Amino acid sequence: MKTFLRIMSFARGNRWLLVVGLVCAAGYTGATLAIPEIVGRGVDRVREFDGAFGLDPALVWLTAALIGVAVLRLLFSGLRRYTTNNLSHVIEYEMRRSFFRRELDLSHSFYDKSSTGELVSRATNDLRVIRFFTGWGMFQMFISILTLVIVSVILFVKNPALAAIVLSPMPILALAAWRFASRVHPIFKRIQGRLADVTTSVQENVSGIRVVKSFSREPFEMDRFGDRAEGVMNETLAARGIRAFYIPGMTFIPAVSVALLVFFGGSAVIGGTLSLGDFVAFQLYLMQLVWPMQGFGIVVDQGQRALAAGERIFEVLDEEPDVKKPENPKSLPADTPLGVDFEDVSFGYGGEMVLEGANLSVKPGETVAVVGATGSGKSSLLSLVPRFYDPERGSVKVGGVDTRDLDPAELRETVGVVPQETFLFSEKVRENIAFGKPDATDEEIERAAGISGVHGQIMGFPDGYDTMVGEWGITLSGGQKQRIAIARALVKDPKILLLDDATSSVDAETEKQIQAALKETLSDASSRTTFIVAHRLSTILLADRIAVLDDEGRIAEFGTHDELSEKSGIYADMYGAERRESA
Repeated sequence: MKTFLRIMSFARGNRWLLVVGLVCAAGYTGATLAIPEIVGRGVDRVREFDGAFGLDPALVWLTAALIGVAVLRLLFSGLRRYTTNNLSHVIEYEMRRSFFRRELDLSHSFYDKSSTGELVSRATNDLRVIRFFTGWGMFQMFISILTLVIVSVILFVKNPALAAIVLSPMPILALAAWRFASRVHPIFKRIQGRLADVTTSVQENVSGIRVVKSFSREPFEMDRFGDRAEGVMNETLAARGIRAFYIPGMTFIPAVSVALLVFFGGSAVIGGTLSLGDFVAFQLYLMQLVWPMQGFGIVVDQGQRALAAGERIFEVLDEEPDVKKPENPKSLPADTPLGVDFEDVSFGYGGEMVLEGANLSVKPGETVAVVGATGSGKSSLLSLVPRFYDPERGSVKVGGVDTRDLDPAELRETVGVVPQETFLFSEKVRENIAFGKPDATDEEIERAAGISGVHGQIMGFPDGYDTMVGEWGITLSGGQKQRIAIARALVKDPKILLLDDATSSVDAETEKQIQAALKETLSDASSRTTFIVAHRLSTILLADRIAVLDDEGRIAEFGTHDELSEKSGIYADMYGAERRESA
């Protein structure tokens, strides 16, 4: 019930649709249940009418009443469908917006443990199930329960003894519905999870189709997808097997009631204790229960699917970001270069420490290269500057202020990031560069592209800056993507620039071009504090000083290239190895 109420809370300012829908459902039910009473009176009137010819005024009025009730049913049904369909789409829209907003708010740590396909499935498959239930199933359940209550009251008013007999199987129906719901709910939750696995498989293979084909892994991926799809099928068949047992049983129960009516009600008519009209009305009322009772099983089925889907949606909505805005955030120093200090910083993922007691002080406007073996924590160190994560121990200070005392949004406005894995959106080149500054002028965009060394190549594209970039920048070369990413970081004119191994995935010639662009970038803004994660010496030499991380995640050495080369340490060993390779 709690999950259902949370789902309905997303109706918000459109709750009038819910009220109108319920009123129309009640009106439709009332009009429908008036028909047996009118027909019953008509039957009794026919038996009483003794005129050989002519029209009985009572029958005329009863006929008119039937037509009027039919018109009311038409109006109530049409308006109910209109309002409930609108309501379901409003709820789906609001839930999808809230879900996406929460995804944007959540910290990097959440995405470290979540798959893209899983999140896409929740935002599509799960919400579609909820929409179907709130637009149809919920109101059908209301109609079924209302019909059962009203019919029971009417029958007991007409003939309490007969009503008790013909309605005696109904408690069995309630028990069957409860048992059905308790058995299918966990199955439907597993189905939604397995659908997410299928979505993940499709998403990964579409995104990585070139890797799949390069390694001729189509048979393996087909088998893996088949296993996941089979899992969905098996769970669905299990749910349908239960449904195949319970739903016919729910349909059989009203038929038992009709059989009891034929025997006991027929006997009462023969004995003169029940009129033929009341017998017909009893029979019609019981027939009115047939579809609601059949539909009740279907509604329970849909309701359990919706509740399972809702629980999966709320699992994400209830997630709290690890990195939060402080209640009283401090402000960064204005109009001044920003230094960065790492003070006894320890940080890790899932309990496994990557950085341990790291200490590093970077002066405002200084360029520092961060080097070390693979897995030593270079990228993790940089990720702490814009508060993608918070350190587990120690502190990171920007401009003398602890990052935990800063609003992450304000902090990130001052930081430009060029990630190790370049991601470009399926938009124009212009919009990709201006992503961090949507109001950037053409001059600012072209200037940033010029500094990053990609302006000339962009002008060579068929549509220049209006050229569409394919998904993940697939239409561009590796070097072009890297330089557009650098331009994207530069166009916002950040006070702190983080270059996370920006030349790792390009060839030697492209690397030289990017290094030239980086050199231009660094000389263009001497007041900008810059971090460069690099492996190649030619890129490292662009920095003023070099921080060396050891295998324990500590800053083992810090100094200029010449200072570190003269020592017998980690950097000297790395530099000596590369110098020997290039000799």
